[in-house]
Amino acid sequence: MKKIIKKIICSAISIFIVFPIFPAKAEESITLTKAYTDRAYYQPGSIDQIISEIDFQGNSDSVTVHYQITSPYSLVLSQDENYSISSGTNKISFQWTTPAENRQGYLVKISIGDQEKFTAIDVSENVYQYPRYGYCVDFFPGESNETSIEMMRVLAQEYHINLVQYYDWMYRHEQILPADSESFIDMFNHTLSKNTITQRINAGHQYSQLAMAYQMSYMARENYQAHGVNPSWGLYSQPNQHNISYNPSDLQSLNSINQYFFPLEGKPAPLLMVMNPLNTDWQNFMANQYSQAVNTLDFDGIQIDQMGNFWGDVTYYSDSRDTVDLANSFSTFTNAIKTKLSENNPSKSIVTMNAVNGGNEDSFSSNDIICNANTDFSFSELWGNSDTYKKILDFVRWQRNNQSQSTMVLAAYMNQYDVLGSTYQFQNGQMTGVHSNEENGVTYVTGFDEVGDRVTLTVDVSESGNKALVFYAANGTDTTATKSLYLDGEKVLTVFFDPTRDGIIPAQPDWYKYSYEASYCSPKYLYMSAGTHTIELRQDADDTGGDIRIQTLTLGEYNDDSVRLTNAAIAASGAMHIELGTGMRSTSAGTNSDIAMLGNPYYPKAAKTMSSNLKSAIYNHYQFITAYESLLYDSDVVLSDSGWQNISINGKPLSGDAKPNTIWYVLKNKGSDTGIIHLINLISENDEDWRNATNPVTTQTNLSIKYYYPQYKTVDSVTLASEDLGLEPQLLNFSTGTDERGNYVQFSVPELQYWDMIYLKYSEEKNISILQAENGLLANVDTNTNHSGYYGTGFVDQYGEQYDSVSFDFQTEEERDYQFTFRYSAAVDNEPVRHIYLDGNDAGYIHFPTTSDWETWAESFVTIHITPGLHRLVLYTEAADNGYINLDQMEVQ
Repeated sequence: MKKIIKKIICSAISIFIVFPIFPAKAEESITLTKAYTDRAYYQPGSIDQIISEIDFQGNSDSVTVHYQITSPYSLVLSQDENYSISSGTNKISFQWTTPAENRQGYLVKISIGDQEKFTAIDVSENVYQYPRYGYCVDFFPGESNETSIEMMRVLAQEYHINLVQYYDWMYRHEQILPADSESFIDMFNHTLSKNTITQRINAGHQYSQLAMAYQMSYMARENYQAHGVNPSWGLYSQPNQHNISYNPSDLQSLNSINQYFFPLEGKPAPLLMVMNPLNTDWQNFMANQYSQAVNTLDFDGIQIDQMGNFWGDVTYYSDSRDTVDLANSFSTFTNAIKTKLSENNPSKSIVTMNAVNGGNEDSFSSNDIICNANTDFSFSELWGNSDTYKKILDFVRWQRNNQSQSTMVLAAYMNQYDVLGSTYQFQNGQMTGVHSNEENGVTYVTGFDEVGDRVTLTVDVSESGNKALVFYAANGTDTTATKSLYLDGEKVLTVFFDPTRDGIIPAQPDWYKYSYEASYCSPKYLYMSAGTHTIELRQDADDTGGDIRIQTLTLGEYNDDSVRLTNAAIAASGAMHIELGTGMRSTSAGTNSDIAMLGNPYYPKAAKTMSSNLKSAIYNHYQFITAYESLLYDSDVVLSDSGWQNISINGKPLSGDAKPNTIWYVLKNKGSDTGIIHLINLISENDEDWRNATNPVTTQTNLSIKYYYPQYKTVDSVTLASEDLGLEPQLLNFSTGTDERGNYVQFSVPELQYWDMIYLKYSEEKNISILQAENGLLANVDTNTNHSGYYGTGFVDQYGEQYDSVSFDFQTEEERDYQFTFRYSAAVDNEPVRHIYLDGNDAGYIHFPTTSDWETWAESFVTIHITPGLHRLVLYTEAADNGYINLDQMEVQ
């Protein structure tokens, strides 16, 4: 066996090496079907198993498999191996000792002739820098160990999910497990299994996947006194009235409760009662519960949650009649939990806290959590405050400015408010014992009163797979109604229709309130083969509850383009997206490991399903964000300025703020030697909201790009990487030059589908502390030498109208305060002002006191706190910044 191992500089990536494959007999066929790694991530210097699956039709034979491993800048390994294979599916493996470098991703290409598959490798000491977060749900009894293993294996090995949130796994919110019971009933009347939970956790651990226990920070179930919780720990709406009693059979009696609560559907309705996160007794009680989750079930940490500003602008009172600032209480609670978990088991003390509705406009809890909570990574569930592409970028920018060492995970629910997919009207179905009716302009089917009453639809399915059933229905009773669903004449699942209300409990059920959210199925998914089928909704003898009014059935699907654009936006912003999960059962045996996408705040809801094209794109996405993780998520990757003066693309509309019908550019720097350009294709986007379904993306080709790079740097290489264009890094030809703006590098990108990342390698020139203005990046200004006393080759003049700017690039070695001194002259009547933008952040403004004449030069300075790395500072003229100046230089001290 011949081995070829090379480690070369980036320019060698483009070399094509052809390796022979042993010829197969004419009747034989070899298909490379899969490639994956044996673990979710690897310690530096550990053994990595790269696994491939080969389908072989024929007798025993040999095959040559070529392995190529690249980092973003170099070819790390190129090697071929010979294997003996036999008829059927063959699993082969290749061992590679990972480098000693910490926090580095690698792309792996496995080739057999012209067939190739990709996987990726994350080499990190821990999961905090690159938290690829997934989820799992529905921990029902009877799950085999083999099923649990396969569920977690797919997440870990194929998608590199290194953290999994176990959602709604507990007995009660204030008591994680009942005493001495393997199975238990949760608040939704589901029977859950301790054995199933531990099977999945243990399975994940086999693949270096860590388990996070979902827990609320401040909730206890009704009748919490019987489970060790004291009412004096609660939060109340009145300082002197602490009534927690109500009649479970009379929901109107909930109005007399003074403790804040959140009601859930059921009969009787479960209540989540709100406790005081600042109460030390409550902190200690829950810390003991969380420690029990770690000690009993082997969880690795706790995902702490809250409900944001659900109760609105109210006053919260503790039992001692003091007011409680709930919005600023969560960091104190989180820090207490972190301390207790670390004391219990420091190796299993991962903590994160949901900064709900995070965004720059958030007036509730995000600032307290992001800035003050001792979390291992940041987490935020996006609601209205971050509802556009630009707001995602702004929120991540703000988070990284305040917590630069932590990569944030975003719970961003795709197409949450869209009902997408093929929709069928029940009024057009075949009815037996039921009838259609019209009221208030709404036509519906009703009359499910007797056994055998039914309505049958004929549906067309374009491709085989699991389908999510979305019903639009009303239930005006206070009891959940069940109906049986038949596929092609065979009963396959039960549909549950909750009461529909105009508001939450204690609002009364309403026959005129229709909802897409008030129904769910068991099992969650309906497996259907491609073709035409009948779906029948029937009243069976074992169905419970009463009648319903039903309008439509939708076979829910995600909009591929919006999902791919949003994933690009989140990754280019420097955040992770919790979106992939497992555990929801299907009517088809063996599909429990099928990957589900998260589209609803209630994780177990089967909101929609992915097309085969989207599944393939999502797979590539996770290979890409793993292989290029150091360019996406490292703490030294910082945003640069987003102004139009930084970049141009021939004939294409551009925006630095994610406007529809543009190519959105996101500019960054990594350390002092790498510039990064993200291009996201919003040309066909019809609005700014990432959640919404969008038009099919229109591929852009032959993009001629001019990018203005730092004034004292030299460009060594330009590389294109894209999850849409084969994943591999592609060296681009480039040229450099200087024009009236400044120094530029020019290159051509052959294609932009959804998202391209271009990264520029700079030479390590010595940092310059005094930067001449005439050599900076200039916009709408000129240079001159007509006044004496300047330094360098001249100065900037014609600098005083709106949108005029001068940009300076500099680098810093450590985080600290830096003084920026500007040398200028200003022989004008009124004192000029300039706004300062540092890496796209508003850094305030600076005044330039007037000088006696244009030959008199003065200095004005400002102090800014800055992190290490390469930075771009822009002196910008806004509408109110009147007054001309001549600008000579900037000194960084």
